[in-house]
Amino acid sequence: MLYLVAALIYVLDQLIKWLIRANLPIGHSVTVIPGVVEFLHIQNNGGAFSIFPNQIWLFVLVAVVVTVAVIVIDRKYRPGLLVQTGLGLLLGGAVGNMTDRVVQHSVTDYVYFSIIHFAIFNLADAAIDVGVLLLLINSFRSPKGTKTDTKEDIDS
Repeated sequence: MLYLVAALIYVLDQLIKWLIRANLPIGHSVTVIPGVVEFLHIQNNGGAFSIFPNQIWLFVLVAVVVTVAVIVIDRKYRPGLLVQTGLGLLLGGAVGNMTDRVVQHSVTDYVYFSIIHFAIFNLADAAIDVGVLLLLINSFRSPKGTKTDTKEDIDS
């Protein structure tokens, strides 16, 4: 499941970015929902929120480390469906943005929530965020087959 999710995110991310680059000049926008969201084509040569501009190889290195970590976690721990989905989203997003950095020397961003003036992002960014969220949710779950403390256990 992990690699299927990663492949799906990667292919969709690259397809959408190609469509944006081919049909929407940099700096131009197309309204999707007036006053709420638009596609606004920018090329981001930094990380999230444009931090560390022009540090392409730093972000490529981070993506390689994430990729190796995901593969090691998958092989060593054989995680459940929630973790596999989270890791797949993380992997697909990391490799999608890494591809942009290596090929384009910047990341194609295009989703802009004008209603809240949020940072412009792309599918890979969203996949990374949701993947990390799923991994965090999983970290708060009790492992199967373990007993959780109850009031009676604490009082005794």
